[in-house]
Amino acid sequence: MCVNSSGRVDAGFTTTASLPDPIKGIEIENIAVFQSELVVEAIKPEDSTSLFIITGESRVTTVDLQTGAVTHADLAQDENSSFGQIGTLDATSDGARLFVGFIRDDEERRGFVVNEIRVDDTIFWHVLAVIEPHDPPMHFAISENGQRLYTVSPFENSIAIYDTTDLQLTAYRTGVGATPARIVIPSMTIEPTAKSE
Repeated sequence: MCVNSSGRVDAGFTTTASLPDPIKGIEIENIAVFQSELVVEAIKPEDSTSLFIITGESRVTTVDLQTGAVTHADLAQDENSSFGQIGTLDATSDGARLFVGFIRDDEERRGFVVNEIRVDDTIFWHVLAVIEPHDPPMHFAISENGQRLYTVSPFENSIAIYDTTDLQLTAYRTGVGATPARIVIPSMTIEPTAKSE
């Protein structure tokens, strides 16, 4: 899956979603998504047929990868906030809930971390909850089973873990390394290892 934007800032952008054949390396299908919007981030949840694309205009575009249908929804947000940067968007594996990072305009480290993580349902686009992390994160990710939200911040070198059911903080630790900037969550499947003789 590739999300491509082409064009010039003054003339607008054309964005498409390309479906390549992983074996042959050729494009199977190309879906026109929109014109004149700049992509901030895109995500395709593992168990969903939808691709979600966030643009700088407070809009989420949903592409149904089976039918090619494209729909748009405006996300609710405060007037004094804007979308976060790359790494501040995730979704549950079924695509039912979207987690979107926002930066308040009064944030002293603007463009670097997010002050809020808003949780939207992807059917009616209602805000289900707002998480305001104690230590503003630079990146967040949801576990494979969808039960935990992990955030990392470079300020207190912290990692925080939230339960995605009730969105409560379940664990917090500082000093996890020098300037943590990204999270990699391995599969929960543990493969047996061969014993050495």
